[in-house]
Amino acid sequence: MNAIQPNARRMLRSKRGANMVEYIILVGVVALLAIGGFGLFKGSVVKKITSQGTQVENVEQGQ
Repeated sequence: MNAIQPNARRMLRSKRGANMVEYIILVGVVALLAIGGFGLFKGSVVKKITSQGTQVENVEQGQ
């Protein structure tokens, strides 16, 4: 147990751990915003992709 204590103290004083936590929180917030944005605009995105797919299909068929 005594060998672990100096390492634990060093980690608690380190700023790297705090920066990593902040980074992880930021990535989580961005992911939630992306999921929310996709949920909000899902209908229009699906329509646009379907429309573009149909146009490509028509070009491939020579219409």
